[in-house]
Amino acid sequence: MNIPPDLDDPNSPNAAGTPPDPGADFALKKQGSKTPWIVVGVIAAAVIGFFTWKSMQAHKERERHAVVMQQFQDIEKQEVIGKFWTCLLGAGVDPGAFPNNLALTQRLEGSFGSDPKNYPAKVREECTPKAIDAKHKVEAMSAPPAYDAALKNYGKSLDELAAAFDSWSKVAPTHLAEREVGNKVGTSGAAWHSFAGGKPGADVVSYDRFLHCAVPGVDKMKDGQAVVEFLFKSCKDTKYLERLQKECTKEVGAEGVMQLPTPGFKTAVAKLAADDRELSAFDDCLRKSRKTNRRDDAEEVGRAWVNYMEAGRKVREVGKEALADK
Repeated sequence: MNIPPDLDDPNSPNAAGTPPDPGADFALKKQGSKTPWIVVGVIAAAVIGFFTWKSMQAHKERERHAVVMQQFQDIEKQEVIGKFWTCLLGAGVDPGAFPNNLALTQRLEGSFGSDPKNYPAKVREECTPKAIDAKHKVEAMSAPPAYDAALKNYGKSLDELAAAFDSWSKVAPTHLAEREVGNKVGTSGAAWHSFAGGKPGADVVSYDRFLHCAVPGVDKMKDGQAVVEFLFKSCKDTKYLERLQKECTKEVGAEGVMQLPTPGFKTAVAKLAADDRELSAFDDCLRKSRKTNRRDDAEEVGRAWVNYMEAGRKVREVGKEALADK
């Protein structure tokens, strides 16, 4: 009968207290197939290849965005600013440098004032077509879909600029006519104040009729001071300015038409001829009226400029986002 050895027997080969063999080899042994290592290498190569490909694609995409932005910059610099805005305002003028649309309007008025007879035609016939040409070049750009909306709005803003300046050029000649009428008020008024009796000339009669239109009841006013005070108050009223410009100036603007002096002509001359201060007051009123009209006429130009600046900013914003390090 076989009796199992005592588990606690120190002589047993399985005893827990048996010391390890000092000559034992604990080094790992390479066993089995090499296939798992090959698979690992293939996977590693694939991962590295994927990230390399992805990096190359990202680089190519950045290059594409850089090309688009360079193309847009060239069109803006060479076509929009270099041709359109230079035609309008002269060389070296950056439309983005204006602090607001009022500053642009003032610059436009300065260009108009330097050549009032020819400038409106230049704007309409030479300058605005350049904005349309630039718009077509923007539309011909090949760009990623991310730019579609921004470039479309930019092209639309160039259309709006062309339309706004076209509209302005058509009403600008009236400003010149109003200015000439204002000058005529001054010369006719000087003749009226110098009238010494006899038959009044056409210029004296025209100012007499203008004066009675502009200052109702002038015959009953005490003196020139009363007339000046009336004009000082009345010229703050836009409705009065509109009537003065559109109705009363017709009396001095009509040429080749024989007019008669008003019934109160002699009374007004007797009271007011020695004091011509109302001529300066009329000049101020008419200037104010013309300025108001010009501001209204240029309002569309101002809005178009604001939209143009914002549209350009949006395009650059898309490009900046695409080129940013991610």
